[in-house]
Amino acid sequence: MSTMQILGILRLYKVDVLLLALGVTLVTSLLKKTVLKNVSKKVYVLLPFLIGMIVFGGYYAITAQNALSLENVSTIAEGGFACGSVATLYYVTYEQFFRKGKKIANPFLPLLEGYIPEQKMEEAAKALLLTSNSASKEELLDALQKTLLQYVPESTTETELSALAFTVAEYAKTLRAEQ
Repeated sequence: MSTMQILGILRLYKVDVLLLALGVTLVTSLLKKTVLKNVSKKVYVLLPFLIGMIVFGGYYAITAQNALSLENVSTIAEGGFACGSVATLYYVTYEQFFRKGKKIANPFLPLLEGYIPEQKMEEAAKALLLTSNSASKEELLDALQKTLLQYVPESTTETELSALAFTVAEYAKTLRAEQ
């Protein structure tokens, strides 16, 4: 999801739901890391919605002072579901944009699909990354081609190898420019 899509979704909810959902997100994260860390991953999907129902039910009971009547069950269910939805959205946003310390995938892996056998792809991507970082601009293409030659199947033609090496070299140049 892009930032604009997330902001567009958040516009649909009222301020009270947004604030309660923040609390639901924090409580859910705390429970995941402590009491419920050995529970099935399927429970984690439902957890924000269950906690959202409880939190919104308590909030509604305090603010409406008549919240426990049967007439208000649908309002509580709707608000609780909204809290769970926004809490899930907060968590996804955090994971996508703010979480640090995740292992970053090797940038060359997608380029190697279909050329290098799957069991060698990780090793080849690491070797290409090392080669691209250590080779000068002038010798980059040749160095990458020599590295790729160690990992491609014997049936790979010279043209395919050259094309792959050129693609990887251009991508490596782009990575260097970004740094």
